[in-house]
Amino acid sequence: MSAEVTTYRYVRSALLALLLALTTSVGAETVRTGWQTSISGYYYTAAGPVFIAVLASIGVCLIALRGFTDAEDVLLNLAGISAPMVAFVPTPEAGRPSDVPAIENNALTFLAVLAVGYVVVLVAILRRRPGGRPSRPGRWGQFGLIATAIAWVVGLAWILIDKQSFAAHAHALAAGATFVPFAGVVVLNTDWGVRRIAREQEPSRTRFDAAYWAIVVGMAVAVVVFAALHAWTYALLGLEISLLALFAVFWILQTIDLFDPERDLARCEQRR
Repeated sequence: MSAEVTTYRYVRSALLALLLALTTSVGAETVRTGWQTSISGYYYTAAGPVFIAVLASIGVCLIALRGFTDAEDVLLNLAGISAPMVAFVPTPEAGRPSDVPAIENNALTFLAVLAVGYVVVLVAILRRRPGGRPSRPGRWGQFGLIATAIAWVVGLAWILIDKQSFAAHAHALAAGATFVPFAGVVVLNTDWGVRRIAREQEPSRTRFDAAYWAIVVGMAVAVVVFAALHAWTYALLGLEISLLALFAVFWILQTIDLFDPERDLARCEQRR
């Protein structure tokens, strides 16, 4: 097995390990002190360090991981650049003032590193091929570059113009920008998503099309049900747990679905 394939599988496994770590830490803290109203609420508990470390690590893994299609890769990257901000900008808690200097420092540091990474990617894209022509990203690659640039500009302008507003609302926006691409990734792995959205020309490789659609439906039902129960104190927590559990199931199924050593080696050779 090639080093590229081995690394790819390690990164996929690391994401599951990170979700397990978050589940374990949150579960232990819940047993000790009771339920919070959201997973983000555990930031202020003994589980806080694990919460921050897991979300930051998930972001790195999602960016490093190459999606099976260009469309999937872009959505993984967009979720990856949003996840760390969920940790660096904690959800506001009633009666507890936001630590605006810490939020500003963490957010600006993340945006600075993201800017450096963006420039490196642009240089890699624009480097000249042996024939003298600059390489060009596909339509999904262009969408990813534009979306990332817009998110970066909005984030920087927001924090520079109104730090208090950023501290109060950036967490919710980042959380949405993490979960929505996750749902998109599941759709992109259905037979329809591979052929129609990702425009993958090779025959669909999925063995779990029905299961993927069941997960998509489950996510939609969870959103509708917990939106209807919005007055319930733990509605947001229930929604987050449901979506994370469904995505974990998807991730396990996709890992099995993609387990094809010969195809992995062929795709590695193709991309060199």
